[in-house]
Amino acid sequence: MNILFIEDEKELMDIAAEQLRVHGRVFPVAGLDEARTVLLDESKEIDLVITDHRLMDGMGIQFAIELKQSYPNMKCAIVSGCLTSSDIEQMKKHELLYFHKPLLYGKVVDTLRKHYALKATVRTEPEPEAEPVVDEIPEIKVAPPKKRFFGLFGGKLPVTKPTEGE
Repeated sequence: MNILFIEDEKELMDIAAEQLRVHGRVFPVAGLDEARTVLLDESKEIDLVITDHRLMDGMGIQFAIELKQSYPNMKCAIVSGCLTSSDIEQMKKHELLYFHKPLLYGKVVDTLRKHYALKATVRTEPEPEAEPVVDEIPEIKVAPPKKRFFGLFGGKLPVTKPTEGE
């Protein structure tokens, strides 16, 4: 999998790119102009774009919307620590997935894989029957612990058996 990762904070870009390398080849860039250059390079064959929202040279959400218009099958996700409710509305309207920082970028890729695989399955195959939900948890019987008696200084107290009259 070839991942285009757009993040303008250098330290965060380095950490995230390292986490993403487990999932494929990563092309980290600091802005949208660099991202466009990578996308136009046919030898890169980008499968997934993960972008921050607020970048030095533009907005990641707008970039992702434009990208999906040009490449309808492109998988995109927005990752940001400062999304507004109108940003979220806009992403939902355009069916863009989003994640809140801080996070582990490997989990983003796993979630995207599951989302797009599920979406493809639902469109081509009937949905499988749901497993019944268990309403009650079966009771597990555990033997009671053995009682031990200790005196003031940790010594054992004599345990006497009750007599028949007690």
